[in-house]
Amino acid sequence: MNILSLLSFTIFILFVLLGIYCLRLNKRQPLNQFAFIECLMLSVWAFAYTFFYTAPNPDAAMYWHRIGCIGGSLFPPFAIYFFLILSNREHYLSRFELKILFYAIPILILIKNLTDDATCLASGFVQSTSGLGWTYVNSASNVWSWIYVLYLSIYFSIGFYLLLQWHNESSYSVQKRQALTIIVIDTIVLIFGVSSDILLPMVTTFLPPMGNLGTALFAVGFFYLVSDHQLFSFSTTASSDVILDTVMDPVLLLDDKGKILRYNRATCLTLKYDKTQLLGKDLNLLLRSQQYNRDNIELLRAHNKIEGRETDLITADGKTIHAILSAAVASDSIDGFMGIVVTFHDITRRKITELELLKSRENYKQLADELYLLANYDPLTHLPNRRMFFSRLKDLSNQYPSSARDFSVIYMDLNEFKIINDNYGHDVGDQVLVEAAKRLEQSKTGDEFLSRIGGDEFTLIIPDIKSEAAVRNRVREIKTAFNQPVKLNELSSALSLSAGYALFSTAADNIDILVHNADLKMYEDKRRSHEADNLF
Repeated sequence: MNILSLLSFTIFILFVLLGIYCLRLNKRQPLNQFAFIECLMLSVWAFAYTFFYTAPNPDAAMYWHRIGCIGGSLFPPFAIYFFLILSNREHYLSRFELKILFYAIPILILIKNLTDDATCLASGFVQSTSGLGWTYVNSASNVWSWIYVLYLSIYFSIGFYLLLQWHNESSYSVQKRQALTIIVIDTIVLIFGVSSDILLPMVTTFLPPMGNLGTALFAVGFFYLVSDHQLFSFSTTASSDVILDTVMDPVLLLDDKGKILRYNRATCLTLKYDKTQLLGKDLNLLLRSQQYNRDNIELLRAHNKIEGRETDLITADGKTIHAILSAAVASDSIDGFMGIVVTFHDITRRKITELELLKSRENYKQLADELYLLANYDPLTHLPNRRMFFSRLKDLSNQYPSSARDFSVIYMDLNEFKIINDNYGHDVGDQVLVEAAKRLEQSKTGDEFLSRIGGDEFTLIIPDIKSEAAVRNRVREIKTAFNQPVKLNELSSALSLSAGYALFSTAADNIDILVHNADLKMYEDKRRSHEADNLF
């Protein structure tokens, strides 16, 4: 076994291991399956040439050469189909007649190589002058050699076109690097192979054909792409937009300038844009607040993520959608920064519900306030009512044992109110009551508590009273300020009141007795007032 045979056998082992490795990564993925078939074809070529170089005679050399032709003839279509899957363009060969044509040419060349006296590459064999083994006997007039070159040129031109299209359309820099790496490696291997196995034998017999040895570069480069650049796992993930389209919320991928690289179906449905309308546009196109300028993008990159930010989205037809924005920087150990993933969760319904609840709370509060006013205040004079009056008395009585601060109630009643009400009607009577409340409110001082407890009866609580004489003085002050004529439109009438008072300390510490005592004194004052009026 010479050095070339040893190298061929090493390459054979290398492709066998590489094929098994690709298949074990995911044997159900077509991409992995065709990678295995590629490796299998190249391993057949390398295995055959392990014995070709050291064949004992020309017939044995032809036998191993024909075996090697199986791999050399069938490798191109399987490689191109691998590129079709890699670039998501299997549909190019969806029609049956195209598949027949695609595989017919390599099969025709394989039949020629296996059955004819001469193959596309060799009409015979001689020992190379370098002493490294058999080499081909070939000439420039061999039409089949040029057919084989044309076959390789057409198929790999198609393959390179697919890879360039994939490179230009991909949003991922790692995929772009994968495409260029494959093109460079395959170009080098093709140039080396055509030169070594086709062109060189036409002019010299110095070296044996070594195209199979050049495939070692392909093996090393392919392993590099699979292991270090995640050729299978990344391509499967990145091309699986079906998975992304199952997400019900809008998801966008941005570049480092905030430009939109990719988005899912939910983005189209929610924001009313088509599949390509947003590509290359600024994220701020979608945001009413326009807050994601360059500075904010840099801030996001520095902190890697933000979440739970409320924002307003603008749809293509100008409508507003309330949403929760979250964003994160996507990166990996291989490619570094890959983009910014932004998601929006539509909370428009929640916002509507919140507004409805807020409005309901406001309505409830308004209703509660109205009910409170109705329960505690007189609707005509807006003074505290009987309920508030007794509530205030109860508070003061509860404080009395500890504070010993006496308080007093003045009970007041309008004089001759019934006559006004009967002669001029209830509307005028109500106006008189409002005027009376106003006068009493104006005469109130300090912490005194004024209320209307019913009809034409009013009460005044005086907290922290010092003596009965002080209460009498307040009664006189109130009556003097109050007893003035009232003018309502054409009506002019005297308006006066009767008043009685009582102190809590003289009412057996009982608020009911306190009110009763004040009421009795008020009636005594009213009786004296009538008696005085009758004297005149």
